Amino acid sequence: MKEKCITPPPINEVAPRVSHLSRMLRHSLNEAIKEEGLFSGQHHIILVLKENQPATISEIADMLGVSNASISVSIKRMEKAGFVTKKRNKKDARIIELQLTDKGNAVPEHIRSKMAIENEKLTRGMTQEEIHLLSNLLDKGIKNLKGE
Repeated sequence: MKEKCITPPPINEVAPRVSHLSRMLRHSLNEAIKEEGLFSGQHHIILVLKENQPATISEIADMLGVSNASISVSIKRMEKAGFVTKKRNKKDARIIELQLTDKGNAVPEHIRSKMAIENEKLTRGMTQEEIHLLSNLLDKGIKNLKGE
């Protein structure tokens, strides 16, 4: 299903234009994630686990800046779908750790390749200098919003 084409905000309204672009990219990525059998946001859990296995729900929540409750709901769905597995910590059986299954381990490469396709679409027709400039301008905006 294709997203409706909404006219972007006027050129001098930078924040609304960035938000518009972000929504478009998020929609496209969510479609790609859906193809993997994941719900929105679950790819973040997989990407965190890929780099930090094993991890507890609270560790994943801290890394993603979300609540334990929201991670728990996603983990239940992901476990049922065969992306993650829960195991008790060998040193402390009270601690439950999460690991990716073979199915879950395959997802990051699929997601990265789909993200690369979106990046290619986004930067189509731009020179390397323009891409570099855009990236630097976005970095400045990020730092400004962080208060740096």
